[in-house]
Amino acid sequence: MSVQLIPTPKNYKVGEEFYSFPATITSNASFDQAVFVFSEYCIKLGVRFSYTQHGVINMITDSSLSAGAYKIKITMTQVNLFASDLSGMHHAYATILQLIKVSAAADTILLPVCDIYDYPDTGYRGMMVDLARAWHDFEYLLRYIDMCYFYKASVLHLHFTDDQSYTLPSDLYPKLSTKDRYYSKTQINNLVQYAYSRRIELVPEIDVPGHCISFQEAYPEIFGTMNIICQHPTSMQAMKDIFAELCDMFPYSKYIHIGGDEAAINKWTTCCECMEYIQGKGIDTQAEDKRLLAEQCLANFVSEIGDAVLKKERIPIAWEGFAKQVNYMISRDIIIMSWENYYQLTPELLEAGFNIINCSWDPMYIVAPVVQRSTKEVYDWSVYKWKPVHPDSPYIQAGVEISPTKQVLGGQLLAWGDHIINQYPVVSDGIAAECTMLQDRIPYLAENTWNINKTHTYDSFSPRVASLNDRLNKILYT
Repeated sequence: MSVQLIPTPKNYKVGEEFYSFPATITSNASFDQAVFVFSEYCIKLGVRFSYTQHGVINMITDSSLSAGAYKIKITMTQVNLFASDLSGMHHAYATILQLIKVSAAADTILLPVCDIYDYPDTGYRGMMVDLARAWHDFEYLLRYIDMCYFYKASVLHLHFTDDQSYTLPSDLYPKLSTKDRYYSKTQINNLVQYAYSRRIELVPEIDVPGHCISFQEAYPEIFGTMNIICQHPTSMQAMKDIFAELCDMFPYSKYIHIGGDEAAINKWTTCCECMEYIQGKGIDTQAEDKRLLAEQCLANFVSEIGDAVLKKERIPIAWEGFAKQVNYMISRDIIIMSWENYYQLTPELLEAGFNIINCSWDPMYIVAPVVQRSTKEVYDWSVYKWKPVHPDSPYIQAGVEISPTKQVLGGQLLAWGDHIINQYPVVSDGIAAECTMLQDRIPYLAENTWNINKTHTYDSFSPRVASLNDRLNKILYT
């Protein structure tokens, strides 16, 4: 039959006829967390599962499967799910969630006979949301996680800070938290647990050294007033402490985003205190090339904050923002989000040995309501394609496509809130519109990051999105 599954499984055989099964599951302690999540979603669809000693759905550990991989074997009497880890079992249940038909009775389900073997091609299948420019009610954060689960996206990247607000709580620097625009400790903890129970990776971001007005309004005596975080012993220690606090706030997050782009780096070269600090790092502050000096200052900042994150046993991520001339100063343990192909070109980052994530401005950026590339453009994208929009990028006309490489860890959608406040009279309407734009595009992101090689045309794939959208809406809004 024509399988309406997203992402498309690697190997599958699915029968035409659906069979009725009792909504029962056999317990398996290794995977019971996956059952709980699946059951909660099914309640929204009108199905209530129960545990029995000999349930219809059985969960089986298969150590031969790679991380995140799963198998499903459905006969006319049993549903067997196989995985080697909890992520794989979540993926199996996400597939069942898409495949299942609901009967008139809440304790009965309909499924086809099928045989599925599936695994992801990339580890980073993500979606980013800017929480700092326009306030998002907490329920939206949970919806974004639900979207990721439904389509097997692995990462939710949350841009918590920018000039407009600092949306995190802080014990160390409580004035950082923007009045009436930050999430409480309880909310952050609930968010962390909600994502972890679904094995969705949260990537929290504090965007520095630029995008820092919220820092400088709260603590100008520490961070300065130059629209860039000053570099001196007090400010740099404060930044390291703030990132340590962030790591503790998100104990399960493998990645911590440290920002690193669009900063007024030349201002460092005019600050005597900053230059004294930089000179102490062995950088020649008397050099004639002030632009190179500014780039070295940026590299020092990224390197120091990156090292602080590494000491917390996390992996730092930074935006493409530093020039290739200072690559020698940046640890290759820092992952780079390649987005603009202006500050540094994708091939240059790869040649220098960095691992990268594809965040191509076109077509992956959403800036509601003024920028939203079509779903076809998102489908035509791949993790090896970039189409920059910066007028000074050498790829502005033709884009760039690279050869497949494991240095590209995956890719993501990115939703920015630059225009929500001034384009929507009611901000919540703008947030709802942004959420819909993400919901419309995440299935195409999921397909292209789970499966590197396309097996469909846009016209043959897009009906799947329409067929699943009603189901996802019930999960998101019931």
